[in-house]
Amino acid sequence: MLKKLFASALLLSLALPLTASAGDYRPGVAAHRGASGYLPEHTLPAKAMAYAMGVDYIEQDVVMSKDGKLLVMHDTLLDTTTDVAKRFPDRARKDGRFYSSDFTYDELRSLRVTERFDVKTGKPVFSGRFPDSPIAYQIPSLEEEFLQVQGLNKSTGRNVSVYVEVKEPVFFQEQGLDILKATIDMMTKYGYNSMESKAILQIFDYEAVVRARELGWKGELAMLVTASGQGHIDDKARHAWLQTDEGLRDVAKYATIYAPNFNLLAVPTEDAKAYTISDLGDRARKAGMKLHSWTLREDSLPKGFRTFGEVLDVAFKTIKVDGMFSDFPDILVKYLKDNDMR
Repeated sequence: MLKKLFASALLLSLALPLTASAGDYRPGVAAHRGASGYLPEHTLPAKAMAYAMGVDYIEQDVVMSKDGKLLVMHDTLLDTTTDVAKRFPDRARKDGRFYSSDFTYDELRSLRVTERFDVKTGKPVFSGRFPDSPIAYQIPSLEEEFLQVQGLNKSTGRNVSVYVEVKEPVFFQEQGLDILKATIDMMTKYGYNSMESKAILQIFDYEAVVRARELGWKGELAMLVTASGQGHIDDKARHAWLQTDEGLRDVAKYATIYAPNFNLLAVPTEDAKAYTISDLGDRARKAGMKLHSWTLREDSLPKGFRTFGEVLDVAFKTIKVDGMFSDFPDILVKYLKDNDMR
């Protein structure tokens, strides 16, 4: 009997692929502002292109209009990706910049979205990307984004989810706009307020992460972390604390995902010619959170790296992130397929 059992077990083991154990690792790919390496960021065409590339998540950065409507743009600032300075030249603030919360929904929708450019020089930030053209790309509403993703899920039979970032809740609160509550309400309306939906809410503001749970957010929640801090509040010290063991344990009470900038995981040397792998990811997992990171760009490598392939090897074979953002999500999808991680 024992010989027969051993023989059966041996046959079963031979029938299994040699990579069976490695097959448990299936990191997610998030399209950063859509397929932003190929089309102007946060436009519906860029999101549709990303969907067709086979991603797991499509990102929405959420800002608010003067009349309390939710729109999808990376910045509270309008003048780096739209023609607002030409359309409304007298609407800049004292700092010379144009802010979404100073414009109505209809005014924002009238703007033409372009490839990201430097407001001082007028030149594109990424010179090799989509050229400027008179195409009438428009700022999408958050509701449109949800409708497009859910419509494509129905027509394709896939189950792509959303990865929503609430931009600078303190900045909007100071103007009487509760962007965090409005975003959670919209996500709830479209069935995203649950772990089962796979939808992820992400925020740079620690206090807003805590408040999201108080407002009834039940889904995945990502704490975005950077070395420099983010937005209009001075939160550099807070983000340094979030990298300590104490900070990790504390934020893990609320966040299910820890999402640092990639250079906090692969830290460049002082001369930027090499990098070292930090223990931050391991400590975040030890605290009970999944590990996501951002943002990989083929045309702008992290400091210390020589090729994009090297970046992907470190992200997925050394650090083994659970999720990664990229402007070029098709390259990540192909890499994961080629390495039996998808």
